[in-house]
Amino acid sequence: MNNNKLLLISLVFYPDEVAVANLFTSLSTVLVSQGYDMEVWCAQPSYTSTAKQPKTLIYKGIKINYLKSTSFRKDNFAGRIVNVFTFSFIVVLRLLFSASKTQVISHTTPPFLAIIISLICKIKKRHFVYVLMDIFPDGLIRLKKVSHRNVFIKIWYTWHLAALKRCTKIVVIGRDMLKWIKEIYPEDSGKISYIPVWQDEDVIRPMDFKSNPFVVKNQLGDEFVVQYSGNMGLWNEMETIGKAINGKPDKIKFVFIGSGIRRNELLNTIKSGAAKVVYFQFQSNADYAQSVAACHVGLVSLRDGLEGIAVPSKIIGIMAAGIPVIALVPAQSEIAYIVREENCGYIIHPSDSEGLLNAIIKLRSDENLRAKFGKNGRDAFLKKYTTRIIARSYESILKE
Repeated sequence: MNNNKLLLISLVFYPDEVAVANLFTSLSTVLVSQGYDMEVWCAQPSYTSTAKQPKTLIYKGIKINYLKSTSFRKDNFAGRIVNVFTFSFIVVLRLLFSASKTQVISHTTPPFLAIIISLICKIKKRHFVYVLMDIFPDGLIRLKKVSHRNVFIKIWYTWHLAALKRCTKIVVIGRDMLKWIKEIYPEDSGKISYIPVWQDEDVIRPMDFKSNPFVVKNQLGDEFVVQYSGNMGLWNEMETIGKAINGKPDKIKFVFIGSGIRRNELLNTIKSGAAKVVYFQFQSNADYAQSVAACHVGLVSLRDGLEGIAVPSKIIGIMAAGIPVIALVPAQSEIAYIVREENCGYIIHPSDSEGLLNAIIKLRSDENLRAKFGKNGRDAFLKKYTTRIIARSYESILKE
């Protein structure tokens, strides 16, 4: 088996610019520069781009195959489900009839596809590296969206555990995830590796606030800006942020960039503080470097009880921009570990709106503290979380 050949299977990839697509596009680019022969199977773009791509595209040395799956837009929920199933069906067929022994890497988007991939790779005697980005169905159970007694959930859980056992290597993006997986699968912890999320060091850098083009364009230069940028998804705590805004903190502007299924939770919570809030749509990668630095404080949130289930990657962008972090997360989550270890911000319990408001006011009043937290975060990013550094960790497990 040629260890320099790698097949990545990912529903989203370039030119889509959602978090997972960005992460694996930047990682693949670096792996190619290090001598890997990278092939990608992905769906036609449907999230941030709808431009039809050719069957095959070479992008920065990566051979991208856009499979013949449907490409309904992301705001069409039923269409997105169809996209997932048609993509998965094509992947399964191609894997079954492929004679290649190239190593395969995939992740939890969509959540059930890797279960099938692991089985096919086992049958075809191909090495499979499984990257756990989100944990299903455990997250849904903890949120009480489904019951652990549900027969379909029991089957899914059993199949997922079997998939973990079939993998050649398992990568988790959080130490809280590492604890979770060793509890449910203690038999072979030697094949499990912790590799954190990453950010392209060539994209995001600290910027002067007042001269930042995003700040100038949107007339934010005279404000103290607290920003939440990214998906407002299933795992994120938004209600507590809304309650803090209702406290009407003086001379503070809250900027929200993005959307998601929990955006309405935020909107329904905010009442008296609505005048202090500005909303923007998701920014393109070209604009993100400016928007993520267009604030004095960056917010990250994870709902209570979801430690070990998900790691919001937005924290790495905030640190890369040299912005202090307020993490509205469980105390034993990966995000909390990072903030605590790097001394780059505050950790607040996900339900503590008063604590969040106090942390914001403290940072507004102390410019030196903001500078200290921001520098600590930036320094930690350059030492631990750049794409090139993380790529070396992936190279290590791929060569074993």
